[in-house]
Amino acid sequence: MITAMEIRKHQFSRGFRGLKEEEVKNYLNQVAVDYENLYSENSRLKEEIQRLEFEIRKYRSIEETMNNSLILAQQTAQEFQKNAKLEAQNMLEASKRQIADLLMIYQEIIKRMNVFNAELKAQISGQVDMMDKNQKKIDEISNFFYAADMKDLMENLEKVSVGEE
Repeated sequence: MITAMEIRKHQFSRGFRGLKEEEVKNYLNQVAVDYENLYSENSRLKEEIQRLEFEIRKYRSIEETMNNSLILAQQTAQEFQKNAKLEAQNMLEASKRQIADLLMIYQEIIKRMNVFNAELKAQISGQVDMMDKNQKKIDEISNFFYAADMKDLMENLEKVSVGEE
């Protein structure tokens, strides 16, 4: 292939009427062939560049889509994590409320049991007092009937009889 420098330095021979026409035609044909080759190669390279630029755009689009997908996945994961923490916090708060409610119920039960026990003690104490009073009366009556005077009365009563005399 002819270089640009060769074209610039090329010297045509002089003939009878100037330059040799055949040599100039051959040289021009050679330059035309080389030019056609360069033009074809240039066109092919331009097409290759366009194809490669298209592929680069396609891959950049894919890369952008993947980056967006990754960002979306990260955001979704963060949202899930945030929601999970919020749900866990809500469950914890609900559990705390339930525990507090149960403790209050147990405290109320204990208070009611203490009131019941106090009322039962009062009733039992009243019954015991009544039994003590009844026991005192029984003791008084027993003392009366088992006293020495009563014994004498019973002995004398046995001696009394209705007229056989």
